[in-house]
Parts: sequence; C-alpha cells; structure tokens
Amino acid sequence: MNPEIPSQAAPVCQSCGMPLTSPELFGKHADGTPNPEYCVYCCPEGEEKMTGTLQEMIDFCAPLEVRLGLHPDEATARARLAAYLPTLRRWKRQGA
Repeated sequence: MNPEIPSQAAPVCQSCGMPLTSPELFGKHADGTPNPEYCVYCCPEGEEKMTGTLQEMIDFCAPLEVRLGLHPDEATARARLAAYLPTLRRWKRQGA
C-alpha cells in the first residue's frame, strides 16, 4: 500500500482527502441531510456552495498536514497534495 494515499478502508472526502471515519465528519447536502462524499469542513451547506480552487485547497492543506505530522515539510506536502487531490471527485469534475 502507498503511504502517501489514504487507505480505502475508510472513505475520504472527495475534496480534501480527509478520512471520513464517522458520520459526524460527513458534509451536508443543500437540504441538510448528510453527504458521505465530503467532509463537514469542505461541504457544510451543500456541494453548490463549495468554493475555491485546487491551488487554494493545496495552500490550505499543506501547512495543516505538516502540523499534523503527515509530511516532513511543506514542500513535500504540496507535492503530494498536487499529485493526490486531482484524483478526487470534486477536482476531476472541475477538470483539475
């Protein structure tokens, strides 16, 4: 298994890649029902209200993932996120 890509044992947010390990982490559809494809941080009010670019997601996630100990430095985090995030549904739909 590649340690750079989250295990598919737990679903991941299709925007930021965060593991969705419990229903409390699920985002919401516009009608307020749980959306198990996205996390509560990326999709708190429905997919239609999700904003930001792929680059903005990388800029936000890279320092956070370094602080969480997922990557040794920001350059590594940025490179790995730039390779991984475009494989997620949100960015595929946008042609990232």
